[in-house]
Amino acid sequence: MVPLLYFREIIGNYADVIFANSDEARALCNFSLKESPASATRYLSHFVPLVSVTDGARGSYIGVRGESVYIPPSPCVPIDTCGAGDAYASGILYGLLRGVTDMKDMGALAARIAAVVVGQQGTRLRVQDAVQLSESFSFHLQNSTI
Repeated sequence: MVPLLYFREIIGNYADVIFANSDEARALCNFSLKESPASATRYLSHFVPLVSVTDGARGSYIGVRGESVYIPPSPCVPIDTCGAGDAYASGILYGLLRGVTDMKDMGALAARIAAVVVGQQGTRLRVQDAVQLSESFSFHLQNSTI
């Protein structure tokens, strides 16, 4: 098992993005469960350019340069939470690749993708859902100040 100190060193020297759930983020910071996910996000963003911390149905946080932005959850009726974190990460990465600089916009897309995945059985988006998400985000990009 790799000691936490080495893991932090690897992240600080080689990572550009961290994706973690709230428990993982607190563990990386050596924080107790009493600490908020926002605190862990802020702390980690001092060492890594972009930090994304999900907190289940309570939403998520994106951290940049010691700041934490709260992203509210996208409404859904949960059916299967398997793949929610990966779906959320895909939204963040899609936003990064599209040049989105507004963390709220990027997080809203990520939360929406995760909500679609959580609202269905299985982890794969149906083609029509993927097209609809892409089109809605493209429209948003055209009307944004990016």
